[in-house]
Amino acid sequence: MLAVLGYIVPEFYRFPGELYPGLKFADIPNGIAAVNVIPGAFWMTLFFAIGMVDYLNSDRLGYLEIAPIPLDDETMAQRRVNEISNGRLAMLAFFELLRHDWQNLVVPGFDGFDRMITGLPFLYQ
Repeated sequence: MLAVLGYIVPEFYRFPGELYPGLKFADIPNGIAAVNVIPGAFWMTLFFAIGMVDYLNSDRLGYLEIAPIPLDDETMAQRRVNEISNGRLAMLAFFELLRHDWQNLVVPGFDGFDRMITGLPFLYQ
């Protein structure tokens, strides 16, 4: 779901400041085109940080110590099924945005639209 939001939010809002020294957020294109603009050192730093978080939390997989909610087994099982279903739907939405963006990158304007997200016209009003 965060990946879908990551595609939608930059269409109408950019953070102030710089992502990397000399590279402002406003200068980074949306979607797949951003991969070629962002320096490789940033990608390595990002993957290293994600790997460290994963490594340091590997013994507590799936458990957040913030405020565990005491639930019975049936309710917990239903919530897990709901989470899996919503996660699958979010993955489908992200992959459709990725497919559309990739096709528009290869053949610009293939669908007659010049914007990445064509299903949300209120973003471009």
